[in-house]
Order: sequence, then structure tokens, then C-alpha cells
Amino acid sequence: MKILVVDDEEPIRELVRAAMTERGYQVWCAASGREAMDLGAEHDFDLVFSDVVMDGMNGFEVLRAFRGTLHSQAEIVLMTGQASVEAAIEAVQHGANDYICKPFSIGVIQAIASASEQRRHPSKLVAIESLRAPQQEILGNSPVMIEVVKTAARVALTHLPVMIRGESGTGKELIARLIHRKSPRSQKPFVAVNCGALPDTLLEAELFGHTRGAFTGAENARRGLFEEADGGTLLLDEVTETSPAFQVKLLRVLQEGEFRPLGTNSKKRVNVRVLSATNRDPQALVEQGLFRQDLLYRLQGVSIMLPPLRDRRDDVRSMALTFLAQYSAPSHRLSISKDALLALERYAWPGNIRELKHLMQRLAALSGGIIRLEDLPAEIVSTPRVTSVMNEVIPEGELPTLDQLESSYLVRVLGAVGGNKSRAAQVMGVDRKTLYRMIDRQVSPAADKRKAS
Repeated sequence: MKILVVDDEEPIRELVRAAMTERGYQVWCAASGREAMDLGAEHDFDLVFSDVVMDGMNGFEVLRAFRGTLHSQAEIVLMTGQASVEAAIEAVQHGANDYICKPFSIGVIQAIASASEQRRHPSKLVAIESLRAPQQEILGNSPVMIEVVKTAARVALTHLPVMIRGESGTGKELIARLIHRKSPRSQKPFVAVNCGALPDTLLEAELFGHTRGAFTGAENARRGLFEEADGGTLLLDEVTETSPAFQVKLLRVLQEGEFRPLGTNSKKRVNVRVLSATNRDPQALVEQGLFRQDLLYRLQGVSIMLPPLRDRRDDVRSMALTFLAQYSAPSHRLSISKDALLALERYAWPGNIRELKHLMQRLAALSGGIIRLEDLPAEIVSTPRVTSVMNEVIPEGELPTLDQLESSYLVRVLGAVGGNKSRAAQVMGVDRKTLYRMIDRQVSPAADKRKAS
């Protein structure tokens, strides 16, 4: 946006100019109403901040001139240290968009600018509230995830045990819940336990239950998760982190379908479907002697491999928007700039969906209305995603496309200049319209692909 700041006090001009420049806007300053008129005749401003009390032309005269003589469509905000109800009414009746009192905070004027940009340049922003999606769609819609979901849906109708593999944060429990929800057991309990978070004794007590006094601290009898999941589904998350001694006990339960609570000699029989999840290669652990081969056979009736988020970038955009919608208050109008979305799509996401979810939760809570490139963490806006091919020999099959090079260059320049699009355009040697077209080219294809499918 192009912004004009009109005030005869230099500290006020500099305060507003710095706050707007920080957000990547183009800013002009005028020390008088007459100077503002001259600039208004030369530039098509989007937003004008004008002091009311100035020598010569006051703020109301500036307002009338922009609305009348200059026929400006700019949004105009009047600033004053001598506020009154009558002045506020006059300002609104003469076409001012807002009326704020000095002293004001940087956050107030940045919020005004953000709202103005959202109204005046909706094509450069993506509104969040119109893209709210059901919870189950959080898995993504990329071709590779559709194949994963199809496999999960097919195996859900069987009674086979399923081992779900994938890096931490890829959504293994979500797939397990999907299998349960689509299975004949859907009306029965779904119970999950993180095996890697508990030592053997506590894990046994958690899974099999215990009587009062079975071990130190067991003040009351408690039934185990196997019993709680009777008729339903039990997820053993991070099952490969268990000890060989515990694996023997788990294998016996899976073979016999019954278990003995700690502190008792009586056995209990349950009907439970066991799903397991791991972020490691179980066969490699078997070869290292860290996991039992016979237990692996019992757990891995079917194996489902979840790809990391970096291998399904088509899902980043839709998932980011879904998380933002999920964590934003219904009354809070939230948008995200297209260049910010582009940076999210090109980031490697070492923490996968969990990292994306936590970032969107933080942005939704802290955003003033619009999430911009400069609001993202430095590692996201500065990470190069395409290897340079200028000074190295690369096999033809590994050469990046022109679109990939443009995308990488665009993200790196925007990151280097802190999201300032005017500066980015200067660095790249293009005008702002060309820069916005480049951003649109990088963001739109993913949306076009989803529409086509």
C-alpha cells in the first residue's frame, strides 16, 4: 500500500512512518496540508494519516481536499490531541474513515493499516473464515495422502493389526483414529497410550491394570487400558521404544487375547483391535536385536507409511488455513498474505504437521488481523528451497524448473528485505505489479490443482 503521513510535528511523522515501513508499506510524509495536496496530486494513496491541528491547512481541510478536489479514494484517518465528540462527528460526516487520539500506540495504527489493506487489496490476501474445514480434512488432500487414506479406509473394515510408520508429527494418531472411526468398532472406545513415555512397571500397570497395593503408590485398584478398550481399538504409540522384557509380555497378550492385572493371579479376556505406531524402522531394530521379530509379525499385519510434510507441499497451504481457522476466534477476521503462504509452502517443516499446527496457533493468537511474511519465523522466510545451478554440474533429471527457481528467488528476496515489497521489487529490478504477479503465480497453481481435482 501507498501511505501518506501528514503532521507538522516531525516525531509523529517519524513514528507513523517507521511503524508503516516495518510492515512493508511505501510511505510518504508531509509537514503541512499544502505539501500533502501536492503529494496527493502526484500519487494515488491508499491510506492517509493526517493531523487535525496544523498551521495553514488543518486536517479537516486536508480531508475535504482529498475527498473533493483530488477525488481520492484513499482511506483517511484523522489524528488529534484535542479530541471532542463534535470533531469526531464532523470527521465522519466529511468522509473520514477513522478518528484517533494522540498519544496512540504503534499497534493501533498498524491495526488500522492492516484492516485497510484487507479491504482495499483482497486479491493479495487469503481470508481465513471462508476456508474453515471439517476436522477430518486436517490430514490433507495431496495425492500421496489420498492413497494413505484409501489404504486406511480399506484396512479399517478388517480385523487386521496395523502398524503406522512415519516421522514425529506426521499425524500417525490421526490415521489410527480414522481407522477406528471407519471400522465396525467405531461405537466402542478408542484408547491411546505412548509406550515410550513410561517405564516398564508403569506401562504394565497402565495397560493391564492393577490391584490395590500391587506396587508402591498403588493406593487403589485400577483397570487397565486393554480392559477400557474392550470391543474397541487400542493404539500403542511408539511401541518400538519398549524394552525386550516388556515385549515378551505384550506378545503373550496378543497371542492369547488375555492378560493378568498386576497383583492378581486371575486372567481377564478382552476383544481389542491393536494398532501400533512408530517413528523408527522396526525391521532395522529387529536386526539390531532391539525389537522382537515375532512381536513385529503380530503388530504389522498391514503397514501404513506416512510421508513427511516436506514431501507433500500441496497440503501445507490447506492445512495452514485450516489450523488458522480452527484457532482464530469466530469474531476475529483473519487473513494471510500470499507471500507468507508461499514461504510456508517452501519450508522443509522438520517438525511436520505438529510444527505447522503450533506455528498457526501462535500466529492466530498474536495476529492483528493480517499475517504477513515478516510475521513468520526467520528460519521460514530465509530458507532456500532450490539448489543454485549457476556454478555446478547437475544431472538433467535433477535440474529445477524455472518455476522452482523463481519461487526460491522470490522467497529469499522477500525474506532478506523483511517482507518489504517495494524494496523487494527494487532488488529484483521489477515494478510492484510484476512482483505481485510473481507471487500470484507461485500461490495460485496449488489452488488451481485442487479445483481441478
